[in-house]
Amino acid sequence: ADAASAFQALRQAVTAGPLDERICELIVIAALATTGEEDSFKVHARRLRKLGVASAELNQAVLVTLGASTTFSQVVAGLVWIEEVFAEP
Repeated sequence: ADAASAFQALRQAVTAGPLDERICELIVIAALATTGEEDSFKVHARRLRKLGVASAELNQAVLVTLGASTTFSQVVAGLVWIEEVFAEP
């Protein structure tokens, strides 16, 4: 419980600032696409979906990483994960 609380406190500290929750989550999914962390990616994609963010916005967040830090196959995987999340009921 202590570790979970500490992690939540850390996340709150790093997300407090001029960027809103939507932008912070878009940055997170772009980073997770780069690292190939499917489960975590989908957690954050679901948060964005609940915030009313369109799948096209998530797609763009992943696509802008292409060539900068993300390979083509990593981008494709991220786009597939977005489709899967938005296909959920």
